[in-house]
Amino acid sequence: MKRILLLLIFSLAVLSAIAQQKVPREWDFGVVGGTNMSTYNFYPKVTQKMGSGMTAGVAVRYIEEKFFGIEAELLYTQRTMTDEYDEDHPDYKFSRTLSYIELPVQAHIYFNLGKKSEIAVDLGPKIGVYLSDKISSNLDESFYEEYAWRFPHGYQHHLMDVSKKFDYGIQAGLGYEFKFNRQYSFQLTGRYYFGLGNIFPDSKKDTYEQSGNRSVQIVGTFWFHHRVKVRHQ
Repeated sequence: MKRILLLLIFSLAVLSAIAQQKVPREWDFGVVGGTNMSTYNFYPKVTQKMGSGMTAGVAVRYIEEKFFGIEAELLYTQRTMTDEYDEDHPDYKFSRTLSYIELPVQAHIYFNLGKKSEIAVDLGPKIGVYLSDKISSNLDESFYEEYAWRFPHGYQHHLMDVSKKFDYGIQAGLGYEFKFNRQYSFQLTGRYYFGLGNIFPDSKKDTYEQSGNRSVQIVGTFWFHHRVKVRHQ
C-alpha cells in the first residue's frame, strides 16, 4: 500500500512539473462531424442493436499548460434506438431517432508523438437538450396484440413521449491529431458516452425504471490554431 501511495505521489509530482513547462497559450477553433451509434439502457430490458445517426457542430479548445487543455463543443446529434426481435419475426422493424443539442466540456490531455502528430485523452461531462424525434416502423396493431404482450414492458417505448428533455452524463474519448502546419490540423476521435439521465418517467410504478442513452461516437475535427504571444512567467 505504501509503495502504491509513493508511486502516486511521485507520478503527480512529475505531471505537475511537466504541466508547468513554458508553452505558448493557444486557442483552437474547430468544425466537427461524424457518426453517433446508440442504444438505450432499458429496464425491464428491451433487446436492441446499435442504431446510427449523425453528429455535427463546432468546437473550441484552450491550451494553457504543456500536455493539458480544456475543450468544449456545441453539437447537433441524433441518437437512435433500434429494436431487435426474435428469429421467428425477422420482418418486424422499429427505430426511433431522437435529436439533441449537446454541450460536452472536457479535459484534454495530450502527448506528442513527434513534431506533427499527437494522441489525446478527453474526459468530462456532457449535457443535452432534446429537440424532436422521428419513428421509422413497419409495425401495426397485430404486433402489440400478438407479440408485445409477452414482455413486461409491452414495447411501450414505441408509444411514449419523451418526458425528460434534459440529458446529462459522462463522456470519454481517445483521439489522434495530425498537424498540417502551425495553423491547421485534423483530429480523429472515438468516444463513449454514458448517460446518467432517463428519457421516460422512472419511478417503480412506471413502465421503465431506466431509459438512459449509451453512445459511441466516431468524429473528425478540423482545427484552426491561434497562438497567444503571452507566455507563462
